[in-house]
Amino acid sequence: MTPSEQAAAKACCADLYQSDLAKMLFGDTLHPGGIGLTNQMTRLMGIQPGELVLDLASGQGASSLAVSRVCRCRVVGVEFGAQAAAGARSRSMSQHGGALASSVQGDAEGLPIRSGSFDGAICECSVSLFIDKAAAVAEVARVLRPGGRFGLSDVAVMPGSLPAELGGTVGQLLCLADALDVRGYLDLLEGAGLVVTQRHDASQDILRIVDEVESKLGFFSAWSAVTGRTGTANSILDQAPRLMAMVRSLVNAGDLGYWVFVAEKPG
Repeated sequence: MTPSEQAAAKACCADLYQSDLAKMLFGDTLHPGGIGLTNQMTRLMGIQPGELVLDLASGQGASSLAVSRVCRCRVVGVEFGAQAAAGARSRSMSQHGGALASSVQGDAEGLPIRSGSFDGAICECSVSLFIDKAAAVAEVARVLRPGGRFGLSDVAVMPGSLPAELGGTVGQLLCLADALDVRGYLDLLEGAGLVVTQRHDASQDILRIVDEVESKLGFFSAWSAVTGRTGTANSILDQAPRLMAMVRSLVNAGDLGYWVFVAEKPG
């Protein structure tokens, strides 16, 4: 891809995750396990009060606010989408304790941040979507202080196991289209000079989010009929029962999972 084509692809992805469809189906957190898994990851990382934490691909800032509140630390979210970054800033200012969380617009593959300035960083269900994954993880390593920790959670897919029907827009919404396997994420982290200290299998959270999506489909169908929305949303809605069955089958077969990794920058 040319630089302009990459920028267009990133903007398209950011817009997709702020679409009515994504918000309707997945809510604010847009990843398996929700805020509960975010909090578990920060415990594994050992985030301490007063530390400075980066939230990469932070969206509307739900995780940033939760981490700042639970860990009593300062969180800076970096989000490619201008609308989402602005929404996160507004959300932070409107909530109690919001001063501990802020948001800026920026590219994960070229962070607008000084080297060695963060104690920790998190990235949830987003590395799988990055065009240059190695560059993004290298950027995280760059902005961490020695001893800083990186918490990465993401979908893991066994090579060759993904049906064609789960590609395209559906694959993007479910973080499947360009996801790595577990070894691939470990290689990314180690390739950036980070030392993996924790790994946690949270694959059952995919089944829980599938349950939630299925429970929303009936309401979404009625919403589409009332509002007259057509196109991608209705197309996905028509396919949804079969697609959700595929996801269940992949998880049960061990071909699709969700993993949390914690890595440390050597001192």
